[in-house]
Amino acid sequence: MTSTSSTRGSGAALWVFLLVGVGAPALAMYGLHPMLVSAGLPPDLSAVLLLALAVATCIAVVEAIRARDRARVAREAVDERQSMQDVIDSMPDSLLVLDTNGRVEFCNLTFAQRTGCESPAEWVGQGLDALVGDVRPEWYTTLLDAGAVLGWEIDFRTKTGSAIKLKTSGHRRGDGLGIVLVGRDNLEITRLSSELQRTTARLEDSERFFHELFDAMTDPITVLSPEYEILQANRQARLIFGKDLIGRPCYRTFRMRDEPCVECPARETFLSGQSTSVEHRIFGNTITRISTYPLFGKDGQLRAVINHKRDVTKERQLEDLKAAFLAAISHELRTPLTSLMGFNKLNLRRLVRQVRPHLAEAPDEARTALQNVLSDMEVMATEGERLGRLVNDVLDLSKLEAGKLRLNFEAVDVPTIVTGAVHATAALYSGRDLLVIPDLPEMCPECWGDRDRLSQVLVNLVSNAIKYTERGEIRIALAVGPKELTVSVRDPGAGIPPDEVPRIFERFRQAGDAQKGRPSGTGLGLPICRELIHLHRGRIWVETKLGVGSTFSFTIRRADAVDPAERALDLRQTSSAGG
Repeated sequence: MTSTSSTRGSGAALWVFLLVGVGAPALAMYGLHPMLVSAGLPPDLSAVLLLALAVATCIAVVEAIRARDRARVAREAVDERQSMQDVIDSMPDSLLVLDTNGRVEFCNLTFAQRTGCESPAEWVGQGLDALVGDVRPEWYTTLLDAGAVLGWEIDFRTKTGSAIKLKTSGHRRGDGLGIVLVGRDNLEITRLSSELQRTTARLEDSERFFHELFDAMTDPITVLSPEYEILQANRQARLIFGKDLIGRPCYRTFRMRDEPCVECPARETFLSGQSTSVEHRIFGNTITRISTYPLFGKDGQLRAVINHKRDVTKERQLEDLKAAFLAAISHELRTPLTSLMGFNKLNLRRLVRQVRPHLAEAPDEARTALQNVLSDMEVMATEGERLGRLVNDVLDLSKLEAGKLRLNFEAVDVPTIVTGAVHATAALYSGRDLLVIPDLPEMCPECWGDRDRLSQVLVNLVSNAIKYTERGEIRIALAVGPKELTVSVRDPGAGIPPDEVPRIFERFRQAGDAQKGRPSGTGLGLPICRELIHLHRGRIWVETKLGVGSTFSFTIRRADAVDPAERALDLRQTSSAGG
């Protein structure tokens, strides 16, 4: 249709060209008119000859253009026919077109290959006798009478004389000048059917395995929709909450409420797209941990949430026993330790004020012995303080791991915490060629967290930076993001060896243990920082280069960006930890 319209348009343009073009050559050739007249031709004859010559020239040009257009249309027709041939040849089914005499007018490459031919052209012109071994088979008669056949088993001859059976359907062409046949190899149908059956069997086995694995879980597990309806439930969930819980709202099934809970962990997961875990105390002393996990579709959209409940009462009882044991041990350690440190400091001061002056004229051995005693007592004081820090750190870490550490969430001014950390660590770097410089923006929104615990984290990071830096500037930077604040402590110290970076937040691990002359620590500061930041739903990491320095950074949520549901959840967890 496109080629015909194009040809008609070109023809109209040619006639316009002819009408316009006759005048131009005529005018150009009219310059020859005086020469022809001077040669003896009559003026009228000269004009007619020149006009005829112009018209002949234009007609020749028009014919040349028409020939070019015809060649282009022919090429396009060949290309379209080849494209159609390629499409037909790529069909998995055999296709034949017979004329009114039952001779093959066309077939695709699939049929040619199945019958042992290299090209469809080998079948063109062949009759029914060569095609099926019968000049007028039954199916052919039926097709001519009824106009169509469906699902006939037809034996087609191959190039070698054998036969292949194709399940064939056909119908008369719309112009009545032949028939069209489409055949499919029974072996191919059988193979596809077998493959479908195997795939279906594998799918059923996989589904059965999933359900058996799902039901084998000893904890109640359900799958919730975005509308909080229960989509799936394992055997344990059905035993506890009833067999008819599928399709029921989870808040009505689990909590006997008429609307979703504000502190619901599934609600939190639907809002944030992240896993959530909370603990509820129900039925007296029974403690249940509820963990929810997001389920995403292929398009990346959150489709459902897995709700996993586990009775952690015994675990919490053991943790309570552990915490009570550690508290008792720490108390028993702190009491004598406080006495030892107190008497040590008192005796040290007595020796310096009352004994040393009387030994000014004593023998060198006595003065040396006194100096050794004083040095030993100073070591005792230092080690006593380190032991006290170790006891406090162990208690803090045990509370964190047991989930017993209470966070008092509120809106906190971060620059105030930074300034407090600088003042708290001033004694560690005073008198040294070292500065701690806050690098704060003019305007900074408040964060959402526990003021004391965030101060503990920042003081620990600054203390570590001071510990491993000889000279230079330690900078505390604060970056403001749309939903969170990033606090960074950058030092120009020795850096951390690459093989120690992955384990830097492990318990009792210190960077640069092999470096001599460094102040010793408990190795629990960074693990405590990590747990505290995780409780604030933030991230903590380190960027370091050996010999250049390290940057410890952590994120904390902005108070004005905290969702009301998250705020309520934080406050509820605070109350639970306090109770």
